[in-house]
Amino acid sequence: MQDGIEAMKELNQLFAKIESVFSFSEEEKQVFRQKGKIKHFASGNHLFRSGETPNTLSFICSGVACNYYTKADGTRRNKSFLQVGDVAACLSSLHLSKPTRFSCEALTDIVCFEVPFSQLSVLMAQHTGWQKALNGFVTMLALKKEAREADLLLLSPQQFYVQFIEQFPELASQLPNYHIASYLGITEVSLSRIRAKLGVQNPYNKTV
Repeated sequence: MQDGIEAMKELNQLFAKIESVFSFSEEEKQVFRQKGKIKHFASGNHLFRSGETPNTLSFICSGVACNYYTKADGTRRNKSFLQVGDVAACLSSLHLSKPTRFSCEALTDIVCFEVPFSQLSVLMAQHTGWQKALNGFVTMLALKKEAREADLLLLSPQQFYVQFIEQFPELASQLPNYHIASYLGITEVSLSRIRAKLGVQNPYNKTV
């Protein structure tokens, strides 16, 4: 009984976030709940890893996850951070059945609602609300990718960092500095110099 109450609480948090953008009928929400299941990931565990071919979408209900690439020399490059309402998935795996080239790690304990892609296809075919929402998710992902590419090419590291802390103040104070530096494409030393120049006074974060 308690598990059911907690699951409903997590799903309510998810819907509170996504319904700020998209609209669903009670029937559409109920059908969605029936298509997937709640999953828990402890900090440091992976929702999926590079080389795998995930066939599910994981809607983040609570916590923070991170998509990242690993270069041949072992260097990690953070691609994006995922919070409540975001979706952990690889489009090339879902649509082309190709192994993903990036991994998705839980940076904190997270709860997500995992739905098989095949079930979402059914939702899209039968429910207008989910058709609009899932097409909207893909559009937002493309826009987010386009914006990140422009930031990496056009902004200085300092400008990029200032933009990051303005857009994601909670992440800026919560995440270890090496995760932020990896996302910005700079070293921790460079990030420390930028923070000193800006007079950033919050403690140096080594762990979440």
